[in-house]
Amino acid sequence: MNFKRIAIGGSAANPPHTGHLALIEALIHSNLFDVVIWIPSGNRPDKEMEIEPDHRVAMTELTFPSILRVRSGTTLVIKYDDVYKSNTPTINRLEALQSEYPDSEITWYTGADSVIPQKKYGGKCEIEVKWIRGEELFQNWNFLILPRSGYRQPNNLPANFKIFGVKLPNVASSHIRQLIASGQPFEHLVTAEVAEYIKRFGLYQGGGKHDHWL
Repeated sequence: MNFKRIAIGGSAANPPHTGHLALIEALIHSNLFDVVIWIPSGNRPDKEMEIEPDHRVAMTELTFPSILRVRSGTTLVIKYDDVYKSNTPTINRLEALQSEYPDSEITWYTGADSVIPQKKYGGKCEIEVKWIRGEELFQNWNFLILPRSGYRQPNNLPANFKIFGVKLPNVASSHIRQLIASGQPFEHLVTAEVAEYIKRFGLYQGGGKHDHWL
């Protein structure tokens, strides 16, 4: 297929939540892109995956219903090729996609926390310092910056960075895991189908994997 405008990004999806769903819906309805790609990440040094990859795949499928896959002329593509292995660096993802679609405009979407200059990085941002070939990414590739609770809207960004002016729910997978582990309500932060799945398999309870909700 000949996609002209491609947005790509991802998450650990551990678990996927209503914030992820709201983001994807906003990207689809923005009419900025012909295709939106979402990638549940693979193993990362900074992300501890305490559940099996199959669970993250299943919950992702339950979060993004089939009706979302093609809506308003925008196609949603979920790629699972990283879930069962080490995570593919962003720069490698972008280069492979550009090679596959050489005439397309490709944009990586990520949170505002990735582009805020920080003292610990000598005034540079996380992308420039922590991401593989970060300086090259920062200078040469398109980015769409998403609002992130607790972070101001970035300014003085290069022309290849755009701000996605949309309000998204303040939800974090780490907070959901903490709620579940402490026996507190979490259902309002995930879809009903994902909540039922988590209960069915006893995920994130801190005592390992279980067959039933305790």
